[in-house]
Amino acid sequence: MKFVQSVIAKEQAEEIFSKQRTILRKKKGTIIKIELIYLPCYVFEVTVKTKKGERKSYVSVDGIRGTFSFLNLENAALKEEEYPSFYFEMKEKEAREIAKTEYKGEILRSGLIAKNPAELKEISKGEKMYYPFWICYYKKRNIFNFDAIDGISGKTQSIKMNPVFLHAFHQEKGTDVCMN
Repeated sequence: MKFVQSVIAKEQAEEIFSKQRTILRKKKGTIIKIELIYLPCYVFEVTVKTKKGERKSYVSVDGIRGTFSFLNLENAALKEEEYPSFYFEMKEKEAREIAKTEYKGEILRSGLIAKNPAELKEISKGEKMYYPFWICYYKKRNIFNFDAIDGISGKTQSIKMNPVFLHAFHQEKGTDVCMN
């Protein structure tokens, strides 16, 4: 199984989370633990045809709930591991359809804004990978919560990813149950 290696070290993650601890001068809570997790995802190479020629990019669909995102794998290194933390619940065919639909929507939105029509020419077969995220668990009064940052870019993950993380946390640690 391929794992994308985190570019962000634990110390950097701690610094990012520490800076985020306040909202409007109110402390978010006390950090309990910071850990690196790897979520299963399908990575697709997408080819788009525009007036200026063809352009390739990478997109991802998480293998748990099907959340779509763009990927920049330029600074990423891959390594092989044997024991993933979480397993794939979605088949590659479903993930590919989500990637295709979402990317077409992005093409339409960006084409309308830039007045530059584009066409989805090709989408590759999905490759199974595990993508890194740093998770910060914290407590404020008697309430526990968590934040997440991307292990490559260090960007805070939006609320749209919370259901994916929560669903993953409820899985038993084990092997891939969605055999393609």
